[in-house]
Amino acid sequence: MKLLPLFVLLAIPTPAFAQGGAAARVAVEVMEGVMRRGASEATERTARELAEFGGQKAVREILEQAEREGGELLMRQVASQTEKHGVLALQALKGAGAPVIRAVDGVPAELAENSLRALVREPVAMRQLATEFGSTALETAAKHSGLAVPIGRRLGTEGLETARHLNLDQAAMLSRNADSLAQLPAAERSQLLGFIRQSPAKALAWVEKHPRLLVAASATTAVVLAREEIFGIAATGQQGFIERAAGAVYRAFQKPINWALGGVAAIVLAWGGFKVWAVACFLKRRRRTA
Repeated sequence: MKLLPLFVLLAIPTPAFAQGGAAARVAVEVMEGVMRRGASEATERTARELAEFGGQKAVREILEQAEREGGELLMRQVASQTEKHGVLALQALKGAGAPVIRAVDGVPAELAENSLRALVREPVAMRQLATEFGSTALETAAKHSGLAVPIGRRLGTEGLETARHLNLDQAAMLSRNADSLAQLPAAERSQLLGFIRQSPAKALAWVEKHPRLLVAASATTAVVLAREEIFGIAATGQQGFIERAAGAVYRAFQKPINWALGGVAAIVLAWGGFKVWAVACFLKRRRRTA
């Protein structure tokens, strides 16, 4: 077992790698660095995992791809992640493009391992998300397992940025209501996500309580009402919810309402005229008989 790390390092003939350029040399450095990590028992386990993954040849291929896409700097980023996180980094970065590798490199150290696990768990979806939204997507995935994809797909970078500041339960609430929030115009959606960042518990409770209002009512009206309920203040310089809602209803039905009112007025006038005529006839007959 003590010879296993050496076996992995020598699994591919050395002369072949000596002619392979920078990627081959870095591959050897990476393998040696991985073997030096941890106690002997952990080193032996890592060596076994590396052998199963493909050994030095697999490491070299991943490094070569990174070098083709982003030069030596990108290759060194892959090497650094592999030395820190072993086979997990190789599994996450195998076949990943330059934007994904750069996104991983930008994740805080305390979240790096979980972000790599997210890439291994959902490779296609998370690579797409990391390519589009960078480190923010990976940080959200690291903090809230399984929630970054639905939030990112529906609410984009603002949704992911908001989720980063929430606890797990709050992020789950945001994910549940992502469809309703996504249907709002961009400006109103941005305002509501801002409310959630300022006061997550109250704002998310309001969103869960009024999901239909977000799509059924005027979006601006929904935002005004949300601010009033969440923060307990009226929207400065704007009408309240009742006034805005009543105004919207009146504008939508203005002509039918006017016609109806005109009809009612005509009926009242006709009825009043008939009553006056009837009374006049009655008085006229009474004078004749008197």
